[in-house]
Amino acid sequence: MLRILLADPLAYDAAFDAVLAELAPHVETYRWPDGPADGRYDVLAAWRLPDGFGVVSDSVKLVFCFGAGADHLLADPRLPAHPPVVRLLDAGQAAQLVDYAHHVAFARLQNDQKYLDDQRRHLWDPAPSLKRTRATTRVAVLGLGPIGTDVATALAATGFAVRAWSRRPRRLEGIDTSAGAEGLPDCVRSADVLVNLLPLHPQTADLLGEPLFSLLADGAYVANLGRGGHLDELALRGALDSGRIGCAWIDAFGEEPLPSSHWLWTHDRVRLTPHVGGLPTPAGSARSLAAAIAAYRAGAPLPGLVRAAAATRDTA
Repeated sequence: MLRILLADPLAYDAAFDAVLAELAPHVETYRWPDGPADGRYDVLAAWRLPDGFGVVSDSVKLVFCFGAGADHLLADPRLPAHPPVVRLLDAGQAAQLVDYAHHVAFARLQNDQKYLDDQRRHLWDPAPSLKRTRATTRVAVLGLGPIGTDVATALAATGFAVRAWSRRPRRLEGIDTSAGAEGLPDCVRSADVLVNLLPLHPQTADLLGEPLFSLLADGAYVANLGRGGHLDELALRGALDSGRIGCAWIDAFGEEPLPSSHWLWTHDRVRLTPHVGGLPTPAGSARSLAAAIAAYRAGAPLPGLVRAAAATRDTA
């Protein structure tokens, strides 16, 4: 019988238990810090390894990441190199990020930052010339993984003019896509809204910086829903102060919780959320884990694969 070690608070939930028991009944589950007496397990499920976890058992055959991004887990030296790593595929989490992206796009559509500034100044200043339509509001989506694909598709279906970019070529029906360093400028040029949903890699660190900001439409809104490491905070501050960026919506930060003295807390053109833009759901997480287990048992392609098994990598 397959042994699963759960090392994430999201899995310590009655709804998670019920769904996993229904979809994967023939497994033994353990919750860290409790585990099998011999210390050996087949599947590890965690978003990040807890403090005090120790080195992952060499018996592990599959690692399930309780999140859309697995960069922090992959970088942990306690994780052995041999098992495949899959990430969460949760429709409930994706729906939350779709809603967040819509919130930002509609805020830009309605010029909410201008009118918020006017309200603070007690200024009555109707500006009909600023009115725009969804079809003329250009949205650039960075990242076309499962969530980025959902976000780009949903924004386009709502009527926004969507372009999307990824590190590797992807195609989306009815959406202009580009890839690689050479394709990024075309995606973001003159965009009114930029939504970042990229994973963090050396190639994407500090991507949200001055070179990219300079290509956006004046007053563009930027939403960082990826990782804090994507954002050059100094460049953002300069772009906000100059008006190049009209508003920044930030859900991921280089340091979390964000220090109370940080300038982002008090800037008039910044909206903060405490990394809650897309929270995994217990039931959706259990479904995703069960699907990964079923695929592993069947020798089928693993859903949400972010790192193949060592033997596969060695022969690729």
